[in-house]
Amino acid sequence: MSTHHRRLTSLGGVGALTLLAGCFNPEPPAQADTDTDGPDASSTATPTSGPTSMGTDGSTTDAPTTDPSLDTTQGDECSADNAIDTACPEATPYCSAGTCVDCTGLTCADVDEDTPVCGSDGRCLECDDSDVSVCELSQTACVDNECVVCTEDDQCPSGICQTDGECLLEAVTLRGIAYDYSTIDRTPLQDVTVQITNVIDAPTAEPTGKDGGYQLDGLVPGSLVDLNPLWDQNAPVVVPAAVTARVSASISNDHPIEFDVPVVPYEWLAQVAFECGIFATLEDALYNEAGAAINPYFVQRSTVLGQLVDSNGDGVSTVSKAAIRARIGEWANFEANLLDTDDSPTEVCFLDEDAGSGTFVGTGQDVSNDTGRFVMFRLRNDSGFGQGTLSVSVSGFDQAYTTLPSSGNIGIVELLRNDEPIERDFAIDIYPLFDTYGCTGDGCHSSGGPPGAIRDGFTADWSLTPREVWEQLVGPGTECPDPDNPVRICTDDPEASLFIQRPLTDPVGMPDVHPVDIFNSIEDPQVQVMLEWIEQGAQPPAAISFVEDIYPLFEIHGCVACHTDGGPPDAVTAGFNADWSLEPEEVYNLLVGPGTTCPNPDDPVRICTDDVLNSKLVTFPLTDPPDAPDAHPVNAFATTDHPDMQKIIQWIAQGADFENECGHDECSTGEALVPGCSPCVTAVCDQYPFCCNSNWDAACVNAANNSAECSC
Repeated sequence: MSTHHRRLTSLGGVGALTLLAGCFNPEPPAQADTDTDGPDASSTATPTSGPTSMGTDGSTTDAPTTDPSLDTTQGDECSADNAIDTACPEATPYCSAGTCVDCTGLTCADVDEDTPVCGSDGRCLECDDSDVSVCELSQTACVDNECVVCTEDDQCPSGICQTDGECLLEAVTLRGIAYDYSTIDRTPLQDVTVQITNVIDAPTAEPTGKDGGYQLDGLVPGSLVDLNPLWDQNAPVVVPAAVTARVSASISNDHPIEFDVPVVPYEWLAQVAFECGIFATLEDALYNEAGAAINPYFVQRSTVLGQLVDSNGDGVSTVSKAAIRARIGEWANFEANLLDTDDSPTEVCFLDEDAGSGTFVGTGQDVSNDTGRFVMFRLRNDSGFGQGTLSVSVSGFDQAYTTLPSSGNIGIVELLRNDEPIERDFAIDIYPLFDTYGCTGDGCHSSGGPPGAIRDGFTADWSLTPREVWEQLVGPGTECPDPDNPVRICTDDPEASLFIQRPLTDPVGMPDVHPVDIFNSIEDPQVQVMLEWIEQGAQPPAAISFVEDIYPLFEIHGCVACHTDGGPPDAVTAGFNADWSLEPEEVYNLLVGPGTTCPNPDDPVRICTDDVLNSKLVTFPLTDPPDAPDAHPVNAFATTDHPDMQKIIQWIAQGADFENECGHDECSTGEALVPGCSPCVTAVCDQYPFCCNSNWDAACVNAANNSAECSC
């Protein structure tokens, strides 16, 4: 209690005694006899009678009356507790310990947390010129002692009133805990030093204690800070400084900002790589060949650990590996990137919770589970190093960013689900399900499929190429006007689709049309993915680009070593050589030049859109059967299951196009069109090559009018 507060309380006690005396003794006290003859009679006052007191022997004496100005006993002026009391005068409206006081005699926050400032007029206020702390919490301005949205820059301590009516704070605090990223319960870590690496003269937090807490003060709102938690790792081997977590935090106009910083133990990261199947043993994952240092696999490029979350912070499931793209500089890293020719290309692995160990573990799953967690190994930039600005994107999620100053860094990101749909691609999200759930095994949906499942001439063979399987699914139609007679795909009523209904568990008493019950409910996450694909129009596999997906294979698999300088002389077909070292458009023209259909199966050309697996571009690079003539001196692929060969097969199956769009309408004259930009252009240029070499003149338009591949 302040000295001023104590003085006011003492005076209040005297006033109370005076009031009580007036209540119990209404008559003025009798005056005692006085001597008026003495020289001092005019100046000597006789004490008034005061209350009597009883001694221990029963006698009574008059108690002397104390000067009221010296009375320090407590009074009972008011009864409210640290609040305004109507019994108090306007100048001292608050009651504290039974005494009326102004705000200097108490703590305003105890009266009302919304008015914590004691103003110059003695009243508790939201704010005044000397204290705007309450307004800072809501980024408002102090105007007439109230926190309101700002309208002028000079109303804000920072001198900046933003367009949304919030004052820009001068500085904010970032705080949270440093925790073990491998643990499910976010175990706090001690002796972690959190530093900012992208701001000059940035503060560095004190090493964390047992609670893992850190705090960084004086940060500028609106900035993006790159955080680096330093934590010594000396087991099982000394870990280089580069192998450390990197995470970015956006400094919003709030105070304080809560942000937990993850630390990634190297031993756990190597364990995950082993669990994901990248290494045969844990020792292989942990150590270099000599067993004396960490595996350089983690140092030569960089790693990303991430989580897909919804607005509630819960993990999002059913996102495929191929949907996750991480870009460093100009290089896009993703699963099965054909341009990544390194012996250890980028690989994606999904994590799951292990209740026994209390940690996240690597899995062999093709899609994310309800933790939403994933790891991307071996990320690089266009120079081959894991260094630069990192952005991670997935359709249906906001992009996430951080900075990787060095190869070996471990970027930590979180991708937030937005309102956009997650784009489902048939080849990525749907086609693998037929193998995952054993649909093509035991002769069920393979080798032509069940004879009784043929619909309008379309089989139920799901063992074909992605494009061919898609054609079998949508061939009987994609609308179901008769709910009692649906087809495989019903875009107008997705849940009625046979593709959805057949694998579901049949209700008791209902005929079991499908011999295998795969999903218990239509709410199964994987069924929801199938429904999303249908709702989005049941689109075919995404078009494969010749330039981006096919052309690089000629160099990746060493074809250009032979197919250069005009190519092998004996490989010339219909006047078109086999030089694959030329520019993409020239190579494409040489591939499709001899034609793109093969009416005679014993005499195929390079590209057979009507007999894909018979195309020479497919059969020649394959390993030949024993005792079969070896028409091609090099066997690049053991089987058609190789991912690169699958790309070739899918590209031919979708029409062997060069580009996805033509420069102008095929039914109008104009510049020469790129061969393969549409089936129509391919057909016309097969007949009149000048239409794709010179210009698309009236003869080309006339050919388009007469071609079954065109719609002129």
